[in-house]
Amino acid sequence: MKTFDSKSIKAENVRLVLEKLIELRETSRVELAKITTLTKATISSIINELIEKNLVVETDQIVRTGGRSAHIIALNKNSARIISVELLTTSIYGIISNIYGEILFEVRRQVATTEFAPYLEVLLDTIDELKKNTHVSAYGVVGIGVSVYGILSKEKKIKFAPFVSWKDIDLKSIIEDYTKVKVFVENEANISALGEKVLFPKSHNIVTINIGIGVGMGIIIDGSLYTGEHGFAGEVGHTIVVPNGRKCVCGNYGCLETYISDTAIIQDYEELSGKRITLNDFVQLYKTKDPHAVELYRSFIEKLSLAINNVCHILNPEMIVINSEIVEGIPQSISLLKNNLRAQTTRLDILSTPEFQSQANVLGLAHIMVQDFLNIKVYRPFQKRKKNVTDFTT
Repeated sequence: MKTFDSKSIKAENVRLVLEKLIELRETSRVELAKITTLTKATISSIINELIEKNLVVETDQIVRTGGRSAHIIALNKNSARIISVELLTTSIYGIISNIYGEILFEVRRQVATTEFAPYLEVLLDTIDELKKNTHVSAYGVVGIGVSVYGILSKEKKIKFAPFVSWKDIDLKSIIEDYTKVKVFVENEANISALGEKVLFPKSHNIVTINIGIGVGMGIIIDGSLYTGEHGFAGEVGHTIVVPNGRKCVCGNYGCLETYISDTAIIQDYEELSGKRITLNDFVQLYKTKDPHAVELYRSFIEKLSLAINNVCHILNPEMIVINSEIVEGIPQSISLLKNNLRAQTTRLDILSTPEFQSQANVLGLAHIMVQDFLNIKVYRPFQKRKKNVTDFTT
């Protein structure tokens, strides 16, 4: 039987108050008491303590409650700073955000090679630049989040990445030793899934499929990130869609990402046409009915549909979010994917999100780091997000 002492009860009450302040942004002590069902005295004591710690601020705004005037209180969103970095093959994108995930400063550095040593040098320089541009805050930088493509172990070591020389890399320890700041390293698809959970708090079973230099999948089950026994869950890009097909960098043949990743699409087009293109060029070529682009797009939709169908039947999610420049750039993609799913057993929403992808990734990193900094269980910043949702029965 679980017992609670006064210290643990207080910690739970503080956690509850912080979670509500993140969600509401601004409120009063009276409203907090109503929402949390804690006594006014308890709320007042907690808020006063949080104000002393610079985690809560009392504003000059006045609200009338029951005939009395009360000051509006708010979480001090600028009490701490978070550095978030996304590692790509040709660039490193980094931002500084507050604890709501609002971007205060951003930078993108080009990288000439993906070999680990020179890439690391650019990464550490990028982090230095971000730290130099950190706005003043009570707690300073409380965490550095790093989004990486590839397979991570439970200990967050990079076991395998599209960057060929990146194997068994303990990037977390390297950056922590350099910065003396707590570091969180996570697979980019998992970060994206956590971001979607923040943006859609009422959805508890979410899958994100991210198509870029590879194909990754983030899985939220019953509101929590699922990474599997050894941390490798979600590597949908390395599921086989063509038996004895193309050789993949993972060692298998016929993996999904060798057919639908951005890299694969561009390479296939160049082989068919002899022309060098960008992904945006590919989208425009499709729209002008270029025969090679049309052929490759049809294959892309066919194989992505196959992957979605398998995911739906294995995981039965409420929602699938697809992060793909091709899907976003060609509006009928969602309808075509829907038409290719004909089974009668699953009901889900399919969303396309590249317009919000960076926001989702930032929120995913903030989800990890703010929870750790504030010692809270739920990170649910108030915001609205418009989506073109296709709801259908497959």
